[in-house]
Amino acid sequence: MAKPLDPEHPGRFSSSLCAGLAMLTCFTPEHPVRGIADMADALDLGRSTTHRYATTLVTLGYLEQGPSRKYRLSSRVSDFGLSLLDSMVVRRLAREHLRELRARTGRTVGLAILDDDEVSYIDRWQGARRGQYAIDLGVGLGSRLPIHCSAAGKALLARLPEAEQRELIARLRLSRRTRKTITTKSALRAELQRIADDDDGLAVEDEELLLGRRAIATTVLDEQGKPLAAVELAVPESAYTRKQLVEQLGPMVLATAQRITDALG
Repeated sequence: MAKPLDPEHPGRFSSSLCAGLAMLTCFTPEHPVRGIADMADALDLGRSTTHRYATTLVTLGYLEQGPSRKYRLSSRVSDFGLSLLDSMVVRRLAREHLRELRARTGRTVGLAILDDDEVSYIDRWQGARRGQYAIDLGVGLGSRLPIHCSAAGKALLARLPEAEQRELIARLRLSRRTRKTITTKSALRAELQRIADDDDGLAVEDEELLLGRRAIATTVLDEQGKPLAAVELAVPESAYTRKQLVEQLGPMVLATAQRITDALG
């Protein structure tokens, strides 16, 4: 695994924190116990650095060290919730695929997860083509956006099990961001049904979050078919019509999400 650094966002990203959280994801049903050398190889870190992170996690109560001096997860890890650990795994496995999509399109690509009543970007790669900066202003790594008017949010919501979807919609406040924002729950349910009925399952955001911005997204699924994250690609409205966005860039977004799903096993 490559070192969890983020050269795209210097000064806004803690590689130490990411490495510490990534260390927790090293422990799996296949590898419940690991030594320092084993973890260092898995994380592509030096052994002294790995030992420092492991010692910190033991002190905080998230790792335990047995008589063999090897490490295992403590029961306190459950405090994080499985969704956080899952998101770290998805982020790590998705990075090369997101970078490739950004390189092929020149457009901004993000990976988002559901976070309470919003979506949160756990990875984001800025595009450099004309007009991109204006529509990306204020949206970056760690940004939280409304579910009902973002492509990533609608993609994730559309793939939730029915009971979870119904419960989440009941909590949402559909604030108006532009004149095109969906502001009624009946309209939102109809939009989600269209996404679910679509063979490709692409969600489209058509100037609903920000005038001048269009985006498409689709989901990365776990082995039970539940959505873990959404791959999203955003473009200036002036560069693509809605139809062009879906037809020209949609297949690449779908292929990227499928590759990430496959990488998760």
